[in-house]
Amino acid sequence: MKPTALILLGLVSVLAGCKTYEMPSLFEKGSKEQPRYGKEATHYQCENFQSFGLKLSANGEEAWVMLPDHEVGLNRDASDKQLYHYGTMDLRLNGEQTTLDDGEVLHLKGCKSQSPTK
Repeated sequence: MKPTALILLGLVSVLAGCKTYEMPSLFEKGSKEQPRYGKEATHYQCENFQSFGLKLSANGEEAWVMLPDHEVGLNRDASDKQLYHYGTMDLRLNGEQTTLDDGEVLHLKGCKSQSPTK
């Protein structure tokens, strides 16, 4: 018997043993990749396809900003409850106009929180 015939016969016998066979879909509607920041973090999508993750402490006094290569802990400003900062980094929570800026390299603006779709 030829090798291709053997392969075809083996494939048919394996599939015949299955009750049903369904090809996996690469474009399933219900599946969505989880952000690398984890389920407990809020994912922000900003202008120019940039993004970050954010976790707020239970009392809202601390914010952890998760960037691709590191995390930064920020403290809430005493006079402005929407502003968090640490060193030169500032995070301003302002709905769909949230910004994250470190004064040097990082300038994320127009950031919108992405609610998970189920």
